[in-house]
Amino acid sequence: MLDPDLTKGRRFVDAHAPPGRLLLCGVTGSHFYGFPSPDSDLDLKGIHLAPTAELLGLGAPQETFDRLLVFEGLECDYTSHEARKALSLLLRGNGNMLERILSPIQLQATEELRALQALARATISKRFASHYRGFFQGMCREHDRSEAPRAKTLLYAYRVALTGVHLLRTGELVGDVNETAPRYGFEAALELVARKRDGEERVVLTAAEDATHRGAWPALEAALASALEESTLPDAPDNAAEPDAFLVELRRGAIEH
Repeated sequence: MLDPDLTKGRRFVDAHAPPGRLLLCGVTGSHFYGFPSPDSDLDLKGIHLAPTAELLGLGAPQETFDRLLVFEGLECDYTSHEARKALSLLLRGNGNMLERILSPIQLQATEELRALQALARATISKRFASHYRGFFQGMCREHDRSEAPRAKTLLYAYRVALTGVHLLRTGELVGDVNETAPRYGFEAALELVARKRDGEERVVLTAAEDATHRGAWPALEAALASALEESTLPDAPDNAAEPDAFLVELRRGAIEH
């Protein structure tokens, strides 16, 4: 397996800290999706708590912090959201926020990590269906606009649809397409995984290969639709008040210290 360089990732985050205390930082992207190539970048997605002074003054805290840099020879794509925005997005069914919190690859084991993960699991509902359907359709459009048919965008389409299908059917977040593709009858995706893992980030396919994998798009969209129709998940999160209470306690603790 092409494991992410977590030691270098920690050095990068230390050198480019968000404006506040970091609560978690998950590895997402191709390492989380199960198809990194030797030249893949490191996708780091965090949640931070703004300094109390920024909440009490006239200004508003910085809600989103971004850095895209080559660090010690490795491209690092880093985004962190302030806790209020992060938890609000989570409750609205934002899959990107769910994935950064529940990613099995975390840079730091903070005191808040387990609590945030428990909150995230309890928010899983049918609201996330819109995110995964929209993301899937967006990846199909991006692939259509590409100058050349690339394995990466096709894999993203497989991955996001199958993550959504699995989430709606089981209530479990699984980002790795190597697990979801064979489970739901899309083994052909594994051919693309092998090509990308053994090659480069921008592997180009033949027209025939491209047509084969594009042919899976209607079935993927149908799988998402049926998963939502048959889902036993609640329509909305059962724990809507808990993230608010959690954030209040974090703010109070920051004042006391």
